[in-house]
Amino acid sequence: AGNSLGGYTAMYASSDERIKDNVKGCILLNAAGRFRDLEAVEDTSEPNPIIQSISAAIQRFVIACSFVYTKQPLRIEQILRQVYPIDDSNVDADLVESIRTPALDDSAAEVFYRVITKNGSGPQAYVDDILKELECPVLLAWGESDPWIRSAAADKMERLHAEFHGENVGGENGSKWIKRVSIDAGHCPHDEAPEAVNDAILGFMDEVLVV
Repeated sequence: AGNSLGGYTAMYASSDERIKDNVKGCILLNAAGRFRDLEAVEDTSEPNPIIQSISAAIQRFVIACSFVYTKQPLRIEQILRQVYPIDDSNVDADLVESIRTPALDDSAAEVFYRVITKNGSGPQAYVDDILKELECPVLLAWGESDPWIRSAAADKMERLHAEFHGENVGGENGSKWIKRVSIDAGHCPHDEAPEAVNDAILGFMDEVLVV
């Protein structure tokens, strides 16, 4: 189970050949991740190395400046109130500090840069491909008022899952099924509406762990 990038990680781990047989279910709370762009045209031309280096240096500088601004407590609080659109009562000094503290790590700026530029190590794992490999039930507990990862992402996950695994409502045709529960919350439904998320998870577990 995971939220945002944690949701992407949970989904990816659940599809891993080494452990997938032991995974009973995958719970995604407004999971992040890129979808394949079927209309994208691959650019096979050789990039100019000078222009590429200058562009990368400028990009890194701009993102570094953005990071310095973004990790300020007042800015963190401002962003949090945007992603808790229904009930921001949990946005307090403790929550702000819990986010600011990791940003003080020596490697934090580099992590921020790689997340923004999607420049990690290894090939890109697309949500489409991960969903295709999933063999366990999936719960989408989705904060429908998320300003970052909108409901359209969950809509697409449902469509892709049906395309890959068929319309398997309630697991009537095996373990490859998906269920969506809409939560009246933003990007962090587990914190903004914990009761609703807990009910969704417990209901999902009752279905998944039927003996």
